[in-house]
Amino acid sequence: MKAEEHIYPYTLSDFSNHNAIVLAPHPDDESIGCGGSIVKHTRAGSRVRVIFLTKGGRGDFEGRFGEDYLNIRLDCARKALGILGVKEYEFWEYKDRELVSAEKEIAGKLFQVVKDFSPSIIYAPSPFEIHPDHRAAFSFAWNLIRNMPLHLLLYETLVPLFPDTLVNITDEWQYKKRAVESYWTELYYNNYSGKVEGLNRYRTATLSKEVLYAEAFLSADAGVLSKDTLQSKLLHSAISFHSFDALQH
Repeated sequence: MKAEEHIYPYTLSDFSNHNAIVLAPHPDDESIGCGGSIVKHTRAGSRVRVIFLTKGGRGDFEGRFGEDYLNIRLDCARKALGILGVKEYEFWEYKDRELVSAEKEIAGKLFQVVKDFSPSIIYAPSPFEIHPDHRAAFSFAWNLIRNMPLHLLLYETLVPLFPDTLVNITDEWQYKKRAVESYWTELYYNNYSGKVEGLNRYRTATLSKEVLYAEAFLSADAGVLSKDTLQSKLLHSAISFHSFDALQH
């Protein structure tokens, strides 16, 4: 029988000295999923570029914010990035919930951005997420690391992970919270701030009491599916379930 620490992380990781690209399907995913880690990167002097794949145009379910909604959400994103210390970002403006239809175009653009930016790490949603744009964003990142030497860190937003990596964001929590709360139109529909706080507090369960907040990730590289870990087997199952083409590569 495997020891606990060989199944679930009991120690912390720190990637702050590496340059990173963050794939955000919608404005707010970057803050919810890895906002604390982004702050660690920027405070360490590392470069971070956030790519918003869509404007999140279908987020105003009741039409409460009218024609100004998209501009408001983009302004919220800029404010959040300022809080996180991010100076480099791109709005690609693909249609919300339709990313998969632009797969080839996005893959080409992403390849070029990564080639020019030369990050060590790419953050992306996990394949366990339920939103189609989140799953599509995972697919883009997954195909990318099959062809480029990148370390992929999969973050959690709506669906929790079974992680293999924990990052201490105790000192960064106040910035993450403010960034999430910058998206006030999204908080009108859902208390993301309170829920992500509960999740990040829960992620400290296997850590020392001095760690008050942590972000969880599932790490991956080109050889991850051959590893004999529970995380690898779960990842393989998710990729197979969603029939991602990359599983066959």
